[in-house]
Amino acid sequence: MSEDGSEVDLSDASDGANRIELESHFVRHRNAMVARADFGPLYEDYYLHLMQAEIKLTRDQDELLKDALAALALHLFSHPAGLSAAWTLNFNDPPLNLFVTGDRDSGNVVGRVFTQDVKVGPSNLFYSQVASPRNPVRQSTIEFEGHDLFRIVEAYYVQSEQFPARLFRLGGDEAAMVTAHPDCDMDWYRGLNETLVANLAEDEELGFLERLPYHFGCGCRLITIVKVLTNTFGRDPEQVFAGKEDMSVVCPRCAGSFHLDRPTFAQALDLLDRTEKSEAEGPE
Repeated sequence: MSEDGSEVDLSDASDGANRIELESHFVRHRNAMVARADFGPLYEDYYLHLMQAEIKLTRDQDELLKDALAALALHLFSHPAGLSAAWTLNFNDPPLNLFVTGDRDSGNVVGRVFTQDVKVGPSNLFYSQVASPRNPVRQSTIEFEGHDLFRIVEAYYVQSEQFPARLFRLGGDEAAMVTAHPDCDMDWYRGLNETLVANLAEDEELGFLERLPYHFGCGCRLITIVKVLTNTFGRDPEQVFAGKEDMSVVCPRCAGSFHLDRPTFAQALDLLDRTEKSEAEGPE
C-alpha cells in the first residue's frame, strides 16, 4: 500500500506497442538463409523509450545502438528456438560500452549505451553471452576494429559462430542477414551487396522458413528491481535508502527509471515473501 492506502503498481514496465515481423527464407541452390525486416516501428518505440527515460544520445551513439538492436534481432531469429543472448561492446575511442540483449521466443530486444566510468584497454572488445535450454551459458570475447556495427558482428560470426553471416542495410530502416550454410555457393555469397540482397526474391528461388514478431522492450519490473536491491543491500530500509525516504533506481538493461519509496519497498517485500511461499508450497 502507498501512503494514501492505494495499491502501488508493481507490474511489468510498458514494452513497446509496435510489433515488427522478421521473415526468413532458404535460398535454394545457394545453400544460404536470408532473414530480413523493416525495423522502423521498433525504432519508434526505442525513441519513445529514450524520451520517457530522458536519455540523450549523440547521433553516432544512436546509430550504433539501432544497428545493434537490428543485428541482435536478426541473429536471434536466425537461430533455433530457445536462444537468448547478450552482447557488450567495449569501444576505447571514445570510451563507450554498448549493451544489447534479447530473447528469440519472446521476440524482445533492448539495449543501452554507457559513457560514464567506462574502463578501456588497448583493443576494442566484443563480449557475447548466449544461453539456450539444452546448453549451458556460452561466453566468448573477440577483439574488433572500427565503429561499423554490422561489420563488427560479421567479425564475431567468423570467430564465434558455426556459420558465417553477412549483414546488409537495404534502405530506410530495413536490414537483412544472410547466413552461409554447409555447401553454400561462397563465390555468390561473397559477391552479395545491398541491391542483390534486396532483389533476392526476383533473382533467386526462395523457400519460406519462418515468420516471427519482434519488439523493443525490456520487461523490467519494479518488483525485480527491489529483488536486486535486497540481494545487494539486504532488507533493512535504512541500508537500502541510506536514510532517505525515497530514491530513483535505474534498470541496468534499458536505463528505465523507477521511483521507489519506503511504503512501496515494504509492499514489494511482502509480495516477494508471498510469492516465495507459494512457490515453495507448490500447486494444491
